[in-house]
Amino acid sequence: MIFEAIQHILTPAGKEVKALGYVREAIAIEARYKRCRTAWASHLEKCHQHIITAAERRAPNSTIMIIGSGALHDVPMAALSAYNLNLVDIVHLPKVRRRYRNDPNVTFLEQDVTGLALPMYQNGTALGMPPSLPKADLVISLNILSQLPLNLIKYAEKHSIPLPDGFARSVMTDHLALLKTIAPHALIIGDRERHYKKGETLVEIETALPDIDLPEPMETWPWHIAPEGELDKDISLIHQVGCWPL
Repeated sequence: MIFEAIQHILTPAGKEVKALGYVREAIAIEARYKRCRTAWASHLEKCHQHIITAAERRAPNSTIMIIGSGALHDVPMAALSAYNLNLVDIVHLPKVRRRYRNDPNVTFLEQDVTGLALPMYQNGTALGMPPSLPKADLVISLNILSQLPLNLIKYAEKHSIPLPDGFARSVMTDHLALLKTIAPHALIIGDRERHYKKGETLVEIETALPDIDLPEPMETWPWHIAPEGELDKDISLIHQVGCWPL
């Protein structure tokens, strides 16, 4: 806990990014990855496979943008060495930046792709403008689509900021629209449902995606994101992940 607190202090980020919990979340995800590496392995391998397949359809030296790059565990960096990579997330931990600081093909872009964190923090409003991102030949939304509204909703509830009806759906729909402005080709990898299990018994299913305009996924698979003992001593959480090439 002390180490994570020091990390939080030393990680460069805007006040709104820290206030809405994004830095704390990035540190917590990294810690969970270390604890759950074996449980996550098949999901990460699936992500790598689909990203490599999508990238191989592009010419060498093409520009690939990955939104939700985070700690890069789900990004096959070595396999993408022939491409120009724009890695986009609201925060990248310093050790991730250090690893690729001398790679001329890797650019880190720290952006709130919803455009809502700063106005919510400064003005208590859920109105904002999407960021201006550079163009790419391929854009990948990586394990982020269903996550985009969550910190915003938590902050709004904590600070009594009113949100319009359908806020979560609107944030996700705006994200899909943003992808179309960045590149002619897109790949979306993200969770569709959250399954809570007690042993082998399915206790609850949560829909991760509201009724948004996505076709049936090309493939689905389970991500054992929180085995028993992570969130609860008896309950495990499994994300049902989908992949959509658009």
